[in-house]
Amino acid sequence: MFNVLFVCTGNTCRSSMAEILFKEMLKRENLDGKVRVRSSGTSVYISLPASDNAIEAVKELGMDLTGHRSQKLDIDMLREADLILAMTRAHKSHILNIMPDIKDKVFTLIEYATGGEEGDISDPFGYDLDTYKQCRDEIKKYLEIAIGKIGKWANRQMGK
Repeated sequence: MFNVLFVCTGNTCRSSMAEILFKEMLKRENLDGKVRVRSSGTSVYISLPASDNAIEAVKELGMDLTGHRSQKLDIDMLREADLILAMTRAHKSHILNIMPDIKDKVFTLIEYATGGEEGDISDPFGYDLDTYKQCRDEIKKYLEIAIGKIGKWANRQMGK
C-alpha cells in the first residue's frame, strides 16, 4: 500500500479537504485499493471536526467531511508516509525540521504537482464559504495533476 499524507496547520480545512478530494479521485481511477490517504496538522492541540465551511465546500461536490476529526502530525505518520504533501512551504519546513532525513518524500502540493514551482495553498480559515470553495478548487486542480504521478508510483511499488 502506498501512503500519502496531507499536512496543513489545523487539519480542519485544507488537508482535510485534500484528503477527501483525493480519496474520491483514487476511487475514480481505481487506485483506492493501492493508496492509503491520511491528513494531519502541525498545530493540532485538541481533536476538532472539519470547519463548517470546509464541510459545505466539499458537500457541494457530493462528499461528506462531517466525520472528520483533526489529527496532530507525529513521527509515526511521517515514517509511514511514502509521500508527504504540505499545503505551504512553512509546513514543509516544519516537517523537515522534525525529520530532515525524509526530504526526498516531502513536497508542497504545488511543488509536487508542477514539478518544482513554488507556491502555497492559502489558508481559508476564518473566511467565507466562497473563499473555502476557491481553496477547494485550487487543491483539486493540483490533485488532478498529481494523481497521475502518484498512480504510477503506487503501481510501481505494487510491482505493476
